[in-house]
Amino acid sequence: MPLFSRRPKTPKSRSTSQSPGPASRIPKPDEPPPALPPIHFPKPLNGNTEDLDMAKQLDGAFQAIGDAGEDVQDYKGSRSLKVLNITSTAVNSIQTNVASAQSYSSPMKTVYESDAMKTIREGVNTLVDSLPGIVKALDEVAKIHPFIGIAVGAFRVVVELDMKRRDNDKKIGVLFVEMRDLMEALLQLRGIKDEESVGPDGQTIKARLQELVKQIAEDIKTCANACDTYAKKKLIVKVIKGSIWDGTLSGFIDLFAKRRKAVTFALSIHIGVGVDDANRRLKAIDAKIDMVLDFFSKAISPEQLELAALVQKKGGPTVVMADNVALKELMKFRPAVASDQTKQGTGKDVGEHNSHSEGDDLAVVKQELFDSPELAIKKNLEVFERKFKMQQRELAEEMRRMVHHEGDRVIEAITSGPHDRIIDPDIHEIWKDMRWPGHVKARHFVLALRDFYRQQAEKKRKTHAHGEAPVSRVADKDEWALEWININRLQAIAEAFDDDASGFITIAEVNQFTASRPKGWSLPHWLAYWAIGWQMTATKYRDMMVEIFAKMFAIRPQVHPANRNAVDKYLRTVWRKLSTLTSSLVTTYQSDALQERFKSYVEEEEQRLREGLETVKYDIDAMDTLLLTTGPGRIEKYLFPLLWLLLHRDFEIFRLCRTTVIHKDELWDSADTIVWVFDAITDRHNDLLASFKQQKLDATEQFKVFASELFDYWHDSEKFWSLDNLRTLEFMEVEYDDSKEDQDVDVNKLLNYPSAGADLYPPCVEDPITENDAAADDAVRLILGRWNGFLISEGDIITSMYTFCFHASMDHKTYEASANGANGTDYNLIGDYTTKDDGTVEYNISRSYIARFRKSYWTGRLEDDGETLSGRWGYEKDDQPYTFLFKRVPPEVLVDRPHPKEFKENRIRALWKYALTVVRNDVRRKMFSWSYIKERRDLRLEYLKLAQKEEEGILTSEDVERFGVLDQRSTFNDVRCFYVLQDIRQRSVIEHFGVICDHCGEPILGTRIVCMECGSRFTFDFCDKLACVGCTIKTRDDFTTPHLPTHDFVKIRTAILHYREIGKVLRSAKAGLERAKRLLEEAKQRKDEESEEDDKDEPTNLPETKVVPAPLRRVTTTMSTDSASEGEVVVPRCIKCAAVVSMPCLYCIDCPETVNAFICSECDEQHAGFFHDEHHLATHNLVVCKTQDDSTSDETSKAQERLAALESKMSELTSQLDRMEKLLQSFAIVRTE
Repeated sequence: MPLFSRRPKTPKSRSTSQSPGPASRIPKPDEPPPALPPIHFPKPLNGNTEDLDMAKQLDGAFQAIGDAGEDVQDYKGSRSLKVLNITSTAVNSIQTNVASAQSYSSPMKTVYESDAMKTIREGVNTLVDSLPGIVKALDEVAKIHPFIGIAVGAFRVVVELDMKRRDNDKKIGVLFVEMRDLMEALLQLRGIKDEESVGPDGQTIKARLQELVKQIAEDIKTCANACDTYAKKKLIVKVIKGSIWDGTLSGFIDLFAKRRKAVTFALSIHIGVGVDDANRRLKAIDAKIDMVLDFFSKAISPEQLELAALVQKKGGPTVVMADNVALKELMKFRPAVASDQTKQGTGKDVGEHNSHSEGDDLAVVKQELFDSPELAIKKNLEVFERKFKMQQRELAEEMRRMVHHEGDRVIEAITSGPHDRIIDPDIHEIWKDMRWPGHVKARHFVLALRDFYRQQAEKKRKTHAHGEAPVSRVADKDEWALEWININRLQAIAEAFDDDASGFITIAEVNQFTASRPKGWSLPHWLAYWAIGWQMTATKYRDMMVEIFAKMFAIRPQVHPANRNAVDKYLRTVWRKLSTLTSSLVTTYQSDALQERFKSYVEEEEQRLREGLETVKYDIDAMDTLLLTTGPGRIEKYLFPLLWLLLHRDFEIFRLCRTTVIHKDELWDSADTIVWVFDAITDRHNDLLASFKQQKLDATEQFKVFASELFDYWHDSEKFWSLDNLRTLEFMEVEYDDSKEDQDVDVNKLLNYPSAGADLYPPCVEDPITENDAAADDAVRLILGRWNGFLISEGDIITSMYTFCFHASMDHKTYEASANGANGTDYNLIGDYTTKDDGTVEYNISRSYIARFRKSYWTGRLEDDGETLSGRWGYEKDDQPYTFLFKRVPPEVLVDRPHPKEFKENRIRALWKYALTVVRNDVRRKMFSWSYIKERRDLRLEYLKLAQKEEEGILTSEDVERFGVLDQRSTFNDVRCFYVLQDIRQRSVIEHFGVICDHCGEPILGTRIVCMECGSRFTFDFCDKLACVGCTIKTRDDFTTPHLPTHDFVKIRTAILHYREIGKVLRSAKAGLERAKRLLEEAKQRKDEESEEDDKDEPTNLPETKVVPAPLRRVTTTMSTDSASEGEVVVPRCIKCAAVVSMPCLYCIDCPETVNAFICSECDEQHAGFFHDEHHLATHNLVVCKTQDDSTSDETSKAQERLAALESKMSELTSQLDRMEKLLQSFAIVRTE
């Protein structure tokens, strides 16, 4: 089955020349490290955990001995023979003690069995606590030895990135412990005060370590990229591919150990470590290294263990990877054990990020399962490098923000009270006068702040009145701000200080708030911004977002059909939640003069966010990326500017979607980026909810006042988005005018992916010769280069063409290739060779495909000319029943080659046919022959037809054979083009996402029929099958009366965004139905009147009546638009067949009223949807017009039958009563007589 139309996210970077390590700039050796601010870590829980005991930290011993021997050889050119002899003697002494070290390493392992494992475990658990001392100490050493600044800087950045992610993954923790231990080795430089100090061999410490430090910096960044890649993998991927990822990640343990030994040995020469001491340390390392790896392999979370058990129950990883049903079930897994993972230190369970439908998410998981760790790390490199640079910039910005505001107090080392730790002089005075401890209730603090500034203003007025010099702390330019520091703004000001919404304000929060104010702003100015300015700014961005969404929906009908589903998926993902925020916010509109006072800060923040988004190319792939983009602080501070910047960029993509078929991942990534923002909002909401509960406050009431009610609907949106509310709720709509938009948008900067059209026939690239190719074995060099060919499977059916280029591997004895299949699926080829007894060389190749394709094995030989590679292949190494053929000829020539069975039957004839066909087609191709063009067109159309049948799963055996013929006649680029076109076609199919029939329970494809009367929470939806439309539904949790087939319906013929458009559709359907029934009733009355006039004998004096067919435009006078002018009457006619219609019929609610677009039932059944003139479209919605008699149908007849039966019984009962009455009367007469 082709995968191109369902292919998951593709990597953005397609460059094959990209190096595996980060490409960050490396400073010159003598360049001092950049000045960076201190990193703020949580305080250690158990005091100082810094442990510089190298015997417990070194990893791997004997490589250092090998390095020592190499260094000794380098020393032979030294000027001092005496120094050389001393150094050689020391090295030889170490080497002679290796045997004795090995002899008692086993007893040491027993000794360290428990203690060492405990040390490793504690090292991982206390990693965060141990980092502050390490970083601080490294900073001090870097001041003495600037050449290590590159490694220290890289370590600082990756530590900050890991602190932002902090998912408590034990495996990543082990790697960072080893990274920390490596950096600890550099602390020995503290004993060397001069970087130019010369060792016994005459080499300086700087010259000895400079290149090694550069390698360490690269290793740290490479490891951090691997950890970032692994952390973003879904839980099911970590379980199924756990052993493979363990092998990749554990390699960094050995790498860091190797680097650390190299550092230790280099330093031992300068600091004079004794031989016996060195040997002791080496033995301790041997005893520990295996335990570190053992701990790493066992560092599995309870969730992974639980899911791994489920995977084994379903047959194991291999079976699960090939079973989509099993994968979907496992993707829904929710652990029963208590999760020990936390997110950002809040103690909440970590939920997997998911912004797309189940089918899309399955495709992502399949792609992640297919990607090897090396390939996944390479794909993630570009994103990680952007985050790395952003973190470097943030550290520099943090230093820049640490400005000393004019008037700030200088905190002395010895203080006399809590107030002396406050920087701002005004708040310091308030805190001191109120004698508060380290914290105070937020309400009391804001009231005291208000009273303080009132007193200062009053004091200023009094001094002015007496002609004295003012002594107030309030400057004249800030008096305007005091009117906003009042009791009405108490909540907003308290929120500005109280970031965690605890109800208390601490000294740390006060200092953080005052230090974050813009340069040149006073504290009253800053307070006024949070009292009213933030709400004004949020209102401005809120209005712009509402308008930009209105433009997006206005553009939607103009979107290219191939982009329609991508656009709808984007809107379905982001619009409702964003509208929840914009609808919940309490807006405020103030004067332009007041807005001008805050303009500088607002523009500066917007520019800061824009630069951050441009750095990550508007693609937020994880929570740490979001934090890097926005900076520290609660999300309300920058939420609306951030969302507007994202929407504005997406709006430009919407504009492009009208004319260009974009890559299917373009808007996918855009939606996913906004979903990460939603995740941050949810985290903030959950934090607030927990805080309110802890304070025993009513959360619902608190959200109605917190942050201008921003989180009110986020907390409870059921009523707002109920169908009852949507029936009357109206959203902003605009007429889109592209001339008013920016016409100079750079498409190359706007898009992160090439357009879909760029994939039709990608440009040819040259195959470079690598260093490994030049050094490869002779047998390997023969097979290197570009190959084109086919696999012949069962029944001599030829597959689509393969094209790949072999390159030699690093070992020079094997070769490999990575390529893309014609159907858009990546695969890898890895091969080696064996030499037979007769001297012939046999090439063995394995092909690894995506998870749903089995691994295959090829065995073949080169012909003497080296231009043909042929042999056999199969799905088992020992069972290869099929054949393959690859040649070095161009693809255009290879497609003219006859089928291999023709060569078996008559080789000479096949060769002549091959030659003649190649020459003939080459001439036709160069002359642009019409027959050649027509032949290629027919081939493309037939291939697309078969591809569609393959997509639907209805291929016959004849179709498969025909597929083979077409594949043989098509080049790799041809088939790739066909699948791209098929993908574009498939993307044009309209889907009613997430809507199922309330009767049959199946997803609705095609027309969606909605009841206009039922539903309070959600609509009643039906597919267009008669059984579903005519059904009765008596049970659903959101109605009071049953749904009956007598209800009015509207037919929705195109996918709509339910929550935005259903209200408008229902209102238009109601109005359209009333108008249609009125027109039909008027026509019926006129017809009845004419019939009565015809029956009269005498002529009447009525004015002449003019009959106007419905589709024609009527002339109206002073009457309403839905009434005919005097002397005219509308005869409703079907716009398709022009027949006069009567109920039951349909009426278009999207066409202009003057068109009177009626459709008879026959035309609707036969044509489903059609275009008519310039008004009616196949996607227009229709309302069903039916009479009471028609609508009651079977139920009415059954009721009439029951009534008739009841009347009959009543008649019989009446007659019986009459007889009884007569009988009683006769009895009475007899007795009387």
